[in-house]
Amino acid sequence: MIPEYLKRNLDLFRTGEYTIVSERDEVISIIEEESEGAATLRSKFEDEAVVFHFPEKRTLPYLDANKKACQCADKFIFIRHVNNEKWQLHILEFKKSIKYDKWKKIKNQFKYGVMNARALAAFLNMEIDGIVLETAYRNDWKLRNAPYSPTAMRAANSATEAAAYKEWKENIVILELDSKEISFFHEKIQLDIEGNGEKVFKLLAAR
Repeated sequence: MIPEYLKRNLDLFRTGEYTIVSERDEVISIIEEESEGAATLRSKFEDEAVVFHFPEKRTLPYLDANKKACQCADKFIFIRHVNNEKWQLHILEFKKSIKYDKWKKIKNQFKYGVMNARALAAFLNMEIDGIVLETAYRNDWKLRNAPYSPTAMRAANSATEAAAYKEWKENIVILELDSKEISFFHEKIQLDIEGNGEKVFKLLAAR
């Protein structure tokens, strides 16, 4: 069960800010309304969870938008570990299409998403144990020169673009956090042409 102290803390939030998922077969729709990534993701959960619907609009008010610190991913999903009161944090971003410039923005949204989610978790007294980054998208990254090979990428594109595509291809995201580079597991969620998809959220093993 969701701890009582957490329910009391969540009760301080405005109506509609979050959804508590307590039933394994419960289906909720995670909706993104922004034109850049408008989508509906029908979601099930294997464990109890709390979904925050508007983190990109609720960043810390102290942050300077001119430094891009107000950029944030679209959704925060905290999934509870079965045997304790720790939570695995899933940070979800929606995009219509994936390409180099979009990936750079997504990484920034992930970075400040992690930082804002930590602040939210601290307020709620939720201990984060593991972070998973996720991108839901309609159109996959199309290379200017296919098929993909590291050698061809280095020859035809900048080194930074080649490194970015390698991240996408190999399901990792490297972010500079806490004064060091940290590698996170990245899960891709393919949507259909209309932006609809399905996903079962679950705890993932540490990588």
